[in-house]
Amino acid sequence: MTVVYLDRVLLLNLLVDYLLLLTTARLAGIPLRRGRLALCAAGGALYAGAVFLPGLGWLAHPLCRAAVGAAMALAAWRREAHPWRLTALFFLLAGGLGGLVLALGLASGSVAVYVGRLYRAEISWPMLLGAALGFYALLHLVFRQAARHGGGEIMDATISIGGQSRAVRVLHDTGNTLRSPVTGQPVLVLEQTSLGGLLPPEVERIVTRRAPPEERMAQLHATDLGRRFSLLPFCSIGAPEGLLLAVCSDSVQIGGTTYPRTLVALSPGPVSDGGGYQALWGGTEGRKHEKAVQAAAGVAAQSAQAG
Repeated sequence: MTVVYLDRVLLLNLLVDYLLLLTTARLAGIPLRRGRLALCAAGGALYAGAVFLPGLGWLAHPLCRAAVGAAMALAAWRREAHPWRLTALFFLLAGGLGGLVLALGLASGSVAVYVGRLYRAEISWPMLLGAALGFYALLHLVFRQAARHGGGEIMDATISIGGQSRAVRVLHDTGNTLRSPVTGQPVLVLEQTSLGGLLPPEVERIVTRRAPPEERMAQLHATDLGRRFSLLPFCSIGAPEGLLLAVCSDSVQIGGTTYPRTLVALSPGPVSDGGGYQALWGGTEGRKHEKAVQAAAGVAAQSAQAG
């Protein structure tokens, strides 16, 4: 008689599904919504346990497995711009893990026996937890290497404007020298399509209009948030000179450091080549930047007093 350890099946599938979803999010450079990922992984674990219940063996059909896996992934990415692309990446990672399991089965001498025991979670609790930690360490090594892009590091950031907050992925781009002309602080360059509710609907409609920045600026001045907006001169390889619409944030938190009243320039086009990040940051990190901010604020205060 075959013995199935249902509690171990649930825990093993919960851990593996969550780590696969987490790694997919990190590799794709999208904000980590851990609660949603954990909830979707729990749904996948419940399905894995239901397969062994009496009368539900039909759930183990390959088509059913593929459908449930796709549903779990799409539920996790439903708020993202490219959910199907993320789902495909999830299946690629799952396939890679399956290949690793087969390789271990070949090394043990019997693929069928090894895979069968793993499928029914016929392993001890220490081995189960150790395997989960080892799998996480392997994935952590992979996505740490993948989190590098052209010499810059991709970081998590939180933008706060008017009491609303939005998590984005930011590329630390040392070639981005855009600064505030008043304070000298670095400016965060954000895709305007990634505002995601940071601004009131009527203000966001003006910001995302296909119109020159000067025209949109005039319309924004008639709104309650008009004082927050300004125009920043910039130059790039594709545009020798131009103006970017910018909004003054309450704060921008990058890599655990909070930068108050940082300008956020709104790019009309994407800032990444594959959607792996939504913003560019050219500032330094840590105390060096804090000192620069304090010095710039002091200069601004002295100028105001002199005026």
